[in-house]
Amino acid sequence: MSLIVDRSPAHETPDNECSLEETERTRIDVTDLHAGGIEAFVESSVDTDYVSLETRGARTYLVLEE
Repeated sequence: MSLIVDRSPAHETPDNECSLEETERTRIDVTDLHAGGIEAFVESSVDTDYVSLETRGARTYLVLEE
């Protein structure tokens, strides 16, 4: 299984530029992982403790705050 990473800005302005107040977020598709697998992935592969889960339609993403 491969993880899909989306490194787009959290919110885009109409001219596709991020405002200075917003942080860049990395989203990793973790739909097919169980909770223990997500926790192990974060502990071994992520350099931040600021993570959350986000649901978009039928997909679940691990969101990394940078």
